[in-house]
Amino acid sequence: MSHLFNTPSYQKLHQTQQIKGFLWALPKSLRDGVCFCYIKNQALFFALKHPCYKQEFDYKLTIIKQLLKQYQQSKEELLGVMDIKAFVSNNAYQKFQTQQAENLEVYGEIAKGDFENLAKDKEIREIFESIRKAILCNH
Repeated sequence: MSHLFNTPSYQKLHQTQQIKGFLWALPKSLRDGVCFCYIKNQALFFALKHPCYKQEFDYKLTIIKQLLKQYQQSKEELLGVMDIKAFVSNNAYQKFQTQQAENLEVYGEIAKGDFENLAKDKEIREIFESIRKAILCNH
């Protein structure tokens, strides 16, 4: 297999497998946020699903770079990678937002608005009546 991966036609596949191996070396909290990775100009780019993942990625960037150096030394893979960069993939972020919107549950009004208003103060009485009106409008 290694002979096949060294041919130019399978070089991208071999590179993709190396990236996947490094991706499994990352902590799960970072790995879950990655859409895809690629190498360009000696930099390993991570396309992330959400801006929060980008923030966590930037926070742990020094740890990730140290992990890459250790991975390069132990596996002797991804030797051409000198830098790591991350960005939020707009397409993945839009899919994430639509999934969140689809999973949003809307509950109907449970209250019936048939309560006795015993408030003596005029302002408080009006507040209770506005609450009653809002409940009746929701039905």
